[in-house]
Amino acid sequence: MTTAERVDAVTGGTGLRLDRLVVKFGGLTAVNGLSLDAPLGRVTALLGPNGAGKTTAFNVCSGLQRPTDGSVELDGRDITALSPQTRARRGLGRTFQKMELFDHATVRDNVSMGREAAMAGSLPWRQIFSTRREREELVEVTARALELCGIVGLADRRPVELSTGQRRLVELARVVAGGFSMLLLDEPSSGLDKAETQAFGEVLRKLVATTGCGILIVEHDMSLVMDLSDYIYVMEFGTPIFEGTPDEVRRSPEVRAAYLGTEGDE
Repeated sequence: MTTAERVDAVTGGTGLRLDRLVVKFGGLTAVNGLSLDAPLGRVTALLGPNGAGKTTAFNVCSGLQRPTDGSVELDGRDITALSPQTRARRGLGRTFQKMELFDHATVRDNVSMGREAAMAGSLPWRQIFSTRREREELVEVTARALELCGIVGLADRRPVELSTGQRRLVELARVVAGGFSMLLLDEPSSGLDKAETQAFGEVLRKLVATTGCGILIVEHDMSLVMDLSDYIYVMEFGTPIFEGTPDEVRRSPEVRAAYLGTEGDE
Protein backbone atom coordinates (compact mmCIF):
# COMPACT_ATOMS: atom_id res chain seq x y z
CA MET A 1 0.00 0.00 0.00
CA THR A 2 1.38 3.41 -0.95
CA THR A 3 1.53 6.32 1.49
CA ALA A 4 -1.30 8.02 -0.41
CA GLU A 5 -3.47 4.90 -0.21
CA ARG A 6 -2.70 4.45 3.48
CA VAL A 7 -3.72 7.95 4.49
CA ASP A 8 -6.88 7.55 2.39
CA ALA A 9 -7.92 4.50 4.42
CA VAL A 10 -10.20 6.45 6.73
CA THR A 11 -12.41 3.58 7.80
CA GLY A 12 -11.07 1.58 10.70
CA GLY A 13 -9.42 4.54 12.43
CA THR A 14 -10.57 6.07 15.68
CA GLY A 15 -9.50 9.69 15.22
CA LEU A 16 -7.63 12.01 17.57
CA ARG A 17 -7.45 11.82 21.36
CA LEU A 18 -5.83 14.08 23.95
CA ASP A 19 -5.30 12.63 27.41
CA ARG A 20 -4.72 14.98 30.39
CA LEU A 21 -2.65 17.39 28.35
CA VAL A 22 -0.49 19.89 30.24
CA VAL A 23 1.66 22.60 28.64
CA LYS A 24 3.81 24.94 30.72
CA PHE A 25 5.96 27.85 29.63
CA GLY A 26 8.17 28.62 32.60
CA GLY A 27 5.81 29.50 35.43
CA LEU A 28 2.80 29.84 33.10
CA THR A 29 0.45 26.91 32.60
CA ALA A 30 -1.07 27.40 29.15
CA VAL A 31 -3.01 24.11 29.11
CA ASN A 32 -4.00 22.33 32.30
CA GLY A 33 -5.40 18.80 32.09
CA LEU A 34 -7.18 18.90 28.73
CA SER A 35 -8.69 15.62 27.57
CA LEU A 36 -10.80 15.35 24.42
CA ASP A 37 -11.87 12.89 21.75
CA ALA A 38 -12.27 13.93 18.12
CA PRO A 39 -13.44 10.76 16.35
CA LEU A 40 -13.71 10.17 12.63
CA GLY A 41 -17.00 11.00 10.97
CA ARG A 42 -17.67 13.90 13.33
CA VAL A 43 -16.94 17.61 13.69
CA THR A 44 -15.52 18.41 17.12
CA ALA A 45 -14.93 21.99 18.27
CA LEU A 46 -12.54 23.46 20.83
CA LEU A 47 -13.73 26.83 22.12
CA GLY A 48 -12.68 29.42 24.66
CA PRO A 49 -12.01 33.15 25.07
CA ASN A 50 -8.72 34.87 24.27
CA GLY A 51 -5.81 33.24 26.08
CA ALA A 52 -7.73 30.05 26.84
CA GLY A 53 -4.97 27.82 25.44
CA LYS A 54 -6.71 26.63 22.27
CA THR A 55 -3.89 27.47 19.89
CA THR A 56 -1.35 25.86 22.22
CA ALA A 57 -3.45 22.69 22.33
CA PHE A 58 -3.70 22.73 18.53
CA ASN A 59 0.06 23.10 18.21
CA VAL A 60 0.51 20.07 20.47
CA CYS A 61 -1.88 18.07 18.29
CA SER A 62 0.07 18.86 15.12
CA GLY A 63 3.51 18.40 16.69
CA LEU A 64 4.62 22.04 16.70
CA GLN A 65 4.67 22.07 20.52
CA ARG A 66 5.69 19.31 22.92
CA PRO A 67 3.48 18.88 26.00
CA THR A 68 4.82 19.04 29.53
CA ASP A 69 2.62 16.11 30.44
CA GLY A 70 -0.15 14.02 28.91
CA SER A 71 -0.37 12.33 25.53
CA VAL A 72 -1.72 12.64 21.98
CA GLU A 73 -3.09 9.60 20.16
CA LEU A 74 -4.08 9.16 16.53
CA ASP A 75 -6.12 6.08 15.65
CA GLY A 76 -5.17 4.50 18.97
CA ARG A 77 -1.41 5.03 18.56
CA ASP A 78 0.64 7.39 20.71
CA ILE A 79 2.08 10.17 18.51
CA THR A 80 3.17 12.52 21.31
CA ALA A 81 6.86 12.34 20.39
CA LEU A 82 6.44 12.25 16.60
CA SER A 83 7.35 15.10 14.24
CA PRO A 84 4.70 17.05 12.31
CA GLN A 85 5.85 15.33 9.10
CA THR A 86 5.42 11.85 10.57
CA ARG A 87 2.00 12.77 11.95
CA ALA A 88 1.00 13.94 8.46
CA ARG A 89 2.10 10.64 6.96
CA ARG A 90 -0.10 8.88 9.53
CA GLY A 91 -3.16 10.87 8.44
CA LEU A 92 -3.18 14.17 10.39
CA GLY A 93 -3.60 17.34 8.32
CA ARG A 94 -3.88 20.97 9.38
CA THR A 95 -4.86 24.37 8.04
CA PHE A 96 -3.67 27.61 9.62
CA GLN A 97 -5.34 30.93 10.35
CA LYS A 98 -2.83 32.61 8.06
CA MET A 99 -3.20 31.05 4.62
CA GLU A 100 -0.05 29.94 2.77
CA LEU A 101 -0.94 29.56 -0.91
CA PHE A 102 1.35 29.85 -3.93
CA ASP A 103 -0.01 32.82 -5.84
CA HIS A 104 2.21 32.16 -8.88
CA ALA A 105 0.60 28.72 -9.39
CA THR A 106 -2.93 27.85 -10.47
CA VAL A 107 -5.56 26.69 -8.01
CA ARG A 108 -5.27 23.19 -9.49
CA ASP A 109 -1.51 23.14 -8.90
CA ASN A 110 -1.93 24.43 -5.34
CA VAL A 111 -4.40 21.66 -4.59
CA SER A 112 -2.27 18.95 -6.21
CA MET A 113 0.61 19.86 -3.89
CA GLY A 114 -1.32 18.28 -1.04
CA ARG A 115 -1.25 14.89 -2.77
CA GLU A 116 2.32 15.28 -4.04
CA ALA A 117 3.56 15.74 -0.48
CA ALA A 118 1.65 12.64 0.66
CA MET A 119 3.08 10.61 -2.24
CA ALA A 120 6.63 11.72 -1.51
CA GLY A 121 6.39 10.95 2.21
CA SER A 122 9.92 10.95 3.61
CA LEU A 123 11.42 10.65 0.10
CA PRO A 124 11.19 14.12 -1.55
CA TRP A 125 12.79 12.88 -4.77
CA ARG A 126 9.62 10.91 -5.49
CA GLN A 127 7.88 14.19 -6.35
CA ILE A 128 10.17 14.37 -9.38
CA PHE A 129 10.51 10.70 -10.29
CA SER A 130 6.91 9.53 -9.94
CA THR A 131 5.39 6.54 -11.70
CA ARG A 132 2.70 6.73 -14.35
CA ARG A 133 0.18 5.30 -11.90
CA GLU A 134 1.07 7.98 -9.35
CA ARG A 135 0.72 10.75 -11.95
CA GLU A 136 -2.72 9.45 -12.93
CA GLU A 137 -3.69 9.21 -9.28
CA LEU A 138 -2.55 12.79 -8.73
CA VAL A 139 -4.85 14.05 -11.48
CA GLU A 140 -7.82 12.04 -10.19
CA VAL A 141 -7.41 12.99 -6.53
CA THR A 142 -6.88 16.67 -7.34
CA ALA A 143 -10.06 16.71 -9.43
CA ARG A 144 -11.99 15.03 -6.61
CA ALA A 145 -10.74 17.53 -4.02
CA LEU A 146 -11.70 20.45 -6.27
CA GLU A 147 -15.17 18.96 -6.70
CA LEU A 148 -15.67 18.22 -2.99
CA CYS A 149 -14.80 21.82 -2.12
CA GLY A 150 -16.91 23.29 -4.91
CA ILE A 151 -14.09 25.10 -6.71
CA VAL A 152 -13.84 23.22 -10.03
CA GLY A 153 -14.62 26.47 -11.83
CA LEU A 154 -11.61 28.14 -10.21
CA ALA A 155 -9.08 25.43 -11.15
CA ASP A 156 -7.23 27.48 -13.79
CA ARG A 157 -7.21 30.76 -11.87
CA ARG A 158 -4.51 31.92 -9.46
CA PRO A 159 -5.16 32.40 -5.73
CA VAL A 160 -4.20 36.07 -5.90
CA GLU A 161 -7.28 36.64 -8.09
CA LEU A 162 -9.70 35.09 -5.61
CA SER A 163 -11.73 36.35 -2.65
CA THR A 164 -10.76 35.38 0.88
CA GLY A 165 -13.58 32.84 1.00
CA GLN A 166 -12.44 31.22 -2.23
CA ARG A 167 -8.85 31.11 -1.01
CA ARG A 168 -10.00 29.34 2.16
CA LEU A 169 -11.64 26.69 0.00
CA VAL A 170 -8.44 26.27 -2.02
CA GLU A 171 -6.51 25.71 1.21
CA LEU A 172 -9.10 23.18 2.36
CA ALA A 173 -9.00 21.37 -0.99
CA ARG A 174 -5.23 21.07 -0.73
CA VAL A 175 -5.60 19.34 2.65
CA VAL A 176 -8.37 17.13 1.26
CA ALA A 177 -6.11 16.11 -1.64
CA GLY A 178 -3.55 14.92 0.92
CA GLY A 179 -5.94 12.14 1.89
CA PHE A 180 -5.76 12.89 5.60
CA SER A 181 -8.20 11.06 7.84
CA MET A 182 -8.13 13.73 10.58
CA LEU A 183 -8.21 17.47 9.86
CA LEU A 184 -7.26 20.27 12.26
CA LEU A 185 -8.87 23.53 11.15
CA ASP A 186 -7.51 26.67 12.80
CA GLU A 187 -9.94 29.61 12.51
CA PRO A 188 -11.10 28.61 9.00
CA SER A 189 -13.75 31.36 8.81
CA SER A 190 -11.25 34.14 9.61
CA GLY A 191 -11.75 36.98 7.12
CA LEU A 192 -14.98 35.55 5.68
CA ASP A 193 -18.30 37.37 5.51
CA LYS A 194 -21.54 35.76 6.66
CA ALA A 195 -22.40 34.24 3.26
CA GLU A 196 -18.89 32.86 2.76
CA THR A 197 -18.87 31.39 6.26
CA GLN A 198 -22.19 29.66 5.64
CA ALA A 199 -20.94 28.23 2.34
CA PHE A 200 -17.73 27.06 3.99
CA GLY A 201 -19.69 25.25 6.68
CA GLU A 202 -21.73 23.44 4.05
CA VAL A 203 -18.53 22.26 2.36
CA LEU A 204 -17.22 20.91 5.67
CA ARG A 205 -20.44 18.99 6.30
CA LYS A 206 -20.27 17.51 2.81
CA LEU A 207 -16.62 16.59 3.30
CA VAL A 208 -17.27 14.64 6.52
CA ALA A 209 -20.34 12.93 5.07
CA THR A 210 -18.55 11.97 1.85
CA THR A 211 -15.13 10.89 3.12
CA GLY A 212 -15.79 9.89 6.74
CA CYS A 213 -12.91 12.02 7.96
CA GLY A 214 -12.85 13.68 11.37
CA ILE A 215 -12.50 17.41 11.99
CA LEU A 216 -11.25 19.22 15.07
CA ILE A 217 -11.93 22.93 14.70
CA VAL A 218 -10.85 26.02 16.63
CA GLU A 219 -13.20 28.80 15.59
CA HIS A 220 -14.41 32.19 16.82
CA ASP A 221 -17.65 32.28 14.82
CA MET A 222 -20.17 30.88 17.29
CA SER A 223 -22.98 30.52 14.76
CA LEU A 224 -20.75 28.36 12.55
CA VAL A 225 -19.60 26.24 15.48
CA MET A 226 -23.10 25.68 16.84
CA ASP A 227 -24.48 24.80 13.42
CA LEU A 228 -21.59 22.59 12.33
CA SER A 229 -20.27 20.77 15.40
CA ASP A 230 -21.43 17.45 16.79
CA TYR A 231 -19.58 17.91 20.09
CA ILE A 232 -17.85 20.86 21.76
CA TYR A 233 -15.11 21.27 24.37
CA VAL A 234 -14.73 24.63 26.14
CA MET A 235 -11.62 26.00 27.87
CA GLU A 236 -10.90 28.99 30.07
CA PHE A 237 -7.44 30.08 31.25
CA GLY A 238 -5.98 26.80 30.03
CA THR A 239 -8.45 24.63 31.94
CA PRO A 240 -11.36 22.64 30.46
CA ILE A 241 -14.63 23.90 31.96
CA PHE A 242 -17.35 22.19 29.92
CA GLU A 243 -18.07 19.66 27.21
CA GLY A 244 -21.24 18.60 25.47
CA THR A 245 -23.47 18.92 22.44
CA PRO A 246 -24.19 22.36 20.95
CA ASP A 247 -27.55 22.45 22.77
CA GLU A 248 -25.88 21.61 26.07
CA VAL A 249 -23.25 24.27 25.48
CA ARG A 250 -25.93 26.87 24.76
CA ARG A 251 -27.62 26.10 28.08
CA SER A 252 -24.43 26.12 30.15
CA PRO A 253 -24.07 29.11 32.53
CA GLU A 254 -20.32 28.46 32.71
CA VAL A 255 -19.93 28.74 28.94
CA ARG A 256 -22.11 31.83 28.68
CA ALA A 257 -20.04 33.51 31.37
CA ALA A 258 -16.71 32.52 29.84
CA TYR A 259 -17.29 32.77 26.14
CA LEU A 260 -20.68 33.26 24.50
CA GLY A 261 -21.37 36.79 23.41
CA THR A 262 -17.66 37.65 23.10
CA GLU A 263 -15.76 38.35 19.92
CA GLY A 264 -12.35 37.29 18.73
CA ASP A 265 -9.97 34.48 19.55
CA GLU A 266 -6.36 33.93 20.41
